[in-house]
Amino acid sequence: MALPLPLDLLGLLESDERFQEMCSYFARKEFPEAIPVACGSWDGGRDIVLFAHGGGDIVWQCKYTHRSLGEIKPKVVKSLRALDRSRPLTKWILCVSADGSGVFLDWLRDTIAAECPFIPAWELWGNQQLLERLERYPDVLEMFFYHVWNALESRFRTEELELVQYALDQACGWTQPDPSVLHFTQIQGTDSDLLIDIIVRSRGTVQSLLRSARLDIFDVRRHLRGLPGTGLLYPQHTYTMSLGGGRPGSRTVGLEPPLLVDPGEHQRFEIKLTHSGYAWSGCIRITLLYGDGRELPLPSTSLTP
Repeated sequence: MALPLPLDLLGLLESDERFQEMCSYFARKEFPEAIPVACGSWDGGRDIVLFAHGGGDIVWQCKYTHRSLGEIKPKVVKSLRALDRSRPLTKWILCVSADGSGVFLDWLRDTIAAECPFIPAWELWGNQQLLERLERYPDVLEMFFYHVWNALESRFRTEELELVQYALDQACGWTQPDPSVLHFTQIQGTDSDLLIDIIVRSRGTVQSLLRSARLDIFDVRRHLRGLPGTGLLYPQHTYTMSLGGGRPGSRTVGLEPPLLVDPGEHQRFEIKLTHSGYAWSGCIRITLLYGDGRELPLPSTSLTP
């Protein structure tokens, strides 16, 4: 069941970089070939760009603010003036973290007409439009808000089991650049396995038997890259699953030995994701299968080997 999203949810992002990264996921959901531009670099007025679409480029500009849209107006003008007039545009899209008022929309329309009359069409992705996309793409919601929005916990709870911890094992050859976003990146120069540290707790009155796990890999993008702690509760088992070099699809493996979770007790274990390959990025979701066909999904996670 979908959860109602609070209107101030985007305020939890806390930074321009995180907001731009979230918007880039939305852009790639709807236009898989869209490319994010490094935040903070000289970008020619482009935070995200889709080249040569329908006779011209689609350009996204992302502006994050805690306060009113009035404070970002100079930044919007600067970004418009930075656009390369020699490159034809199909559409220009402004992403903002607040709702666009009629006054702001009138200002934006007049500013685009004055500064960039060569833009044939434009859109505003404001707070409401971005919340709608978070509901449409729950994997993005989980990636960016799992750690900060307690209401998400109900997504990872069944009548018998609940997720207590889902974290990167710091000893493996992967890193989490932003601790608030479920995006894991393989450390350059390594070919190490990805270890995810998981704790589940039984909420029932009988034992739950974790018998297998399913790994889904989706939203895969190939990259051009050269030639081909919880007290005394320690992980009891490490289960291995293959990423298959980033091959999209779903695969299920049995857990050997199966993991018993006694009533009211916790069990901690790790899932080792092997055969990561390289030169791709995408999203994964691990789902724990237990009992008689029951499932406990874990949060969607973005990977960049």
